Amino acid sequence: MKRQILFLFIISFFSIRADAKSDTTESRISTNSSIKINYENDYFTGTDFYYTQGIKIEFVFPCWRYDPLMALLPKLSNSIVEYKINMDQDGFTPTSITVSSIQRGDRPYAGYVYIGHVKISTEEIKKQKLTSEMDIGVIGPSAECGEEQAMIHRWINDRQPDGWKYQIGNQAMMDYRIRYEKGLLNDTCIDFSGMGELNGGNVYDNIKLGGKLRLGKMQSYFSGNRTRKFQLYTFINGWMEGVAYNGTMQGALFSDNSIYTLPSNAINHIVLGYTCGICFSYQSISIDYSFTHISHEIKTGLYHGWGHIGIAAHFK
Repeated sequence: MKRQILFLFIISFFSIRADAKSDTTESRISTNSSIKINYENDYFTGTDFYYTQGIKIEFVFPCWRYDPLMALLPKLSNSIVEYKINMDQDGFTPTSITVSSIQRGDRPYAGYVYIGHVKISTEEIKKQKLTSEMDIGVIGPSAECGEEQAMIHRWINDRQPDGWKYQIGNQAMMDYRIRYEKGLLNDTCIDFSGMGELNGGNVYDNIKLGGKLRLGKMQSYFSGNRTRKFQLYTFINGWMEGVAYNGTMQGALFSDNSIYTLPSNAINHIVLGYTCGICFSYQSISIDYSFTHISHEIKTGLYHGWGHIGIAAHFK
């Protein structure tokens, strides 16, 4: 990853304190330990616009419970708690990346990089899961998403992007996310759960409602500790999102210094989406592949999709 995200990760790592023990009250610590690399790109769906690329690395280790920021994240009582640190870099472009001028009415160029502090608490008997996350980073040229895209396009001998100089301006990023999931159907080879999610911060402010269906050989979605047994299943997630604010199109809240942004009346405040995929897991390795499609984010925009691949190494 780029210099900024590595710097943020080092700060996060050394902020761990040994006296933060209160978080274990009425809960057990998950034994899960893993590192997962996630890569997303709209190249998988044959496009090169809007959400164009995302790179995320997830570190799941019990020691993250000593991170003082984890104390700000809620959890379920009498649950198994997993702690995770994410490093994420995402980039967004307008419909055409070869136009050298501002494309009025189209999505602005935007990119951000952040460290995510994540607490996942699972209560298996009641079939419920609470995921809370605090993201701290930067949106704007300092995230170096333009340089990242240009480098990848040189590797594949593709056209070079020519409008990153008009991207959303530099601003600190701080977002808070909380998601609650409840099991509604659970059987040996099929399960279905409902989901509600709330995001608040200076980049994303929205609410989501949806559900997830899984089919195949798999452990319970509400088991707090991973098994090394063979798993192979397909899944589909669907959701409706109410968008109050999107800083990747409107600029960061409170002190934006962007050259070009979209006004609120140019974006759709209701967005529908779905993700379909397949997951394989056995012993110390798990692999998942999926593709996502969403409805118009911009009133004059297009439907959009991207693919995702994730590879994890488990140390439990």
